[in-house]
Amino acid sequence: MQRWKIKNLVLSIFLIAFFIVLGINYMRGVGRGYELSRKTIEDPEFRRDFFSDSMRGNREGLSEECKTFLTNVENDVIYHPIPESIVDKSLKISYEDGWMVERKYKGTTGHEGTDIMASVNKRGVYPVISMTDGVITNLGWLEKGGYRVGITSNSGIYYYYAHLDSYANLKNGQKVKAGELLGMMGDSGYGPEGTKGQFAVHLHVGIYSFEGGREISVNPYYVLLSLENSRLEYEFSE
Repeated sequence: MQRWKIKNLVLSIFLIAFFIVLGINYMRGVGRGYELSRKTIEDPEFRRDFFSDSMRGNREGLSEECKTFLTNVENDVIYHPIPESIVDKSLKISYEDGWMVERKYKGTTGHEGTDIMASVNKRGVYPVISMTDGVITNLGWLEKGGYRVGITSNSGIYYYYAHLDSYANLKNGQKVKAGELLGMMGDSGYGPEGTKGQFAVHLHVGIYSFEGGREISVNPYYVLLSLENSRLEYEFSE
């Protein structure tokens, strides 16, 4: 009898502990969901993990502001900005998640984009195309960005392409379609207009919101990953 009571007591303690853990995890989940539902586009975690599989898979837990921004980018992007060469398969690209890694040029800043690196470090070889439909709202030289193109999509999101070597036949206010040639990848920037060669040839891609007059960048890395199977084929070589 005494042994039976001890067993029952142990079982009761175990069950109580089990349901306490379940309760704690449930409350954590509720709290987490509540926290996500209150985030804005400015939230550092949202910006860092933007477009990741986890975020897209749990989109219903996002705030309406964040969910709308995510949906707009999903609808905007169609092609990867660097096509594949059907002439020279050695012309590869690579990129990694360098979100907010320190950059040093006239001070220290966080890197607000993703750098797509060229396997052949030669300017003017790789074409750069628009990921989206939209309108050219910025075109020309920036000290840090070099020769850059800024395209505002139909949803109002801003897509930024920097360090070009040269432009296609573009002008401000021009409408562009996804897949349209913007220019050639280069190494321009970090100096007065025309400066080149301060770093390796690459394309800097940025994605921004300007809602309410606020300029807010999000991490383009997962967007680019999602477009890996949407690369056009171009004829280009060294």
